[in-house]
Amino acid sequence: MNTVKTISPLLVKAYRSAHYYVHHGNEVLLLKVGSVNHALAKLMKAYGASTATFITAYNPYSETRSAEENQATHQQLLANFQADKIVSLSGFGSDPAGQWDPEESLLAFGLSLPQAEKLADRYGQNAFVWIANSEGFVNLKLRYDLSNPTAQELSHWISQLPEQLRAVASNLAGSEQKWLLTVGDEEQCHWLEPHTWDLNHPWPIARPDGCPISVGTEMDRMFKLSANGLEKVYP
Repeated sequence: MNTVKTISPLLVKAYRSAHYYVHHGNEVLLLKVGSVNHALAKLMKAYGASTATFITAYNPYSETRSAEENQATHQQLLANFQADKIVSLSGFGSDPAGQWDPEESLLAFGLSLPQAEKLADRYGQNAFVWIANSEGFVNLKLRYDLSNPTAQELSHWISQLPEQLRAVASNLAGSEQKWLLTVGDEEQCHWLEPHTWDLNHPWPIARPDGCPISVGTEMDRMFKLSANGLEKVYP
């Protein structure tokens, strides 16, 4: 019997909070999911690229492999790019909390989204970092749906929230709870307290599910959601 592969919300949170570094000559760019990187935008324009993909071949499905296995698959990924004449820069992904070792990675220019997805699947990656246009917005693309958190994970999460938000979080639908588990603490509180929003205040330029919206105010964001027929994840 085949089981459907899913990704833990807490693992997705780790992907979102990771630091992704790109080497270009003497310059090192730090990419963060959900942010615009102006240096990256400038670099993409210099290379004439309308898209960029930051991807690793290390630790397929986030299961730890030996250094030798990881290096072998990284060299395969690099060879793929060279054979296909895809320009790439070296980089690495790291955990700012230091709980997992850095993963050697590559930033490839000019791949289409289907090409990037196929590449991620080929190397067993749960997700990859995607830059959809030359404005430099850094997005996370998941290859599998989220799994449902365990009762223990939910209980721990709710217990860590400010007291006034615990009941709100407890009463959310399961689909909303698991998406909230993937985002940072500040953004969690934001989505749990819509009555406190200042519609003129700049806030996340991505929905909690990782879909990019734009740079602007909360009011801008709400208009763009409506204009694009996108239902808000959280009421």
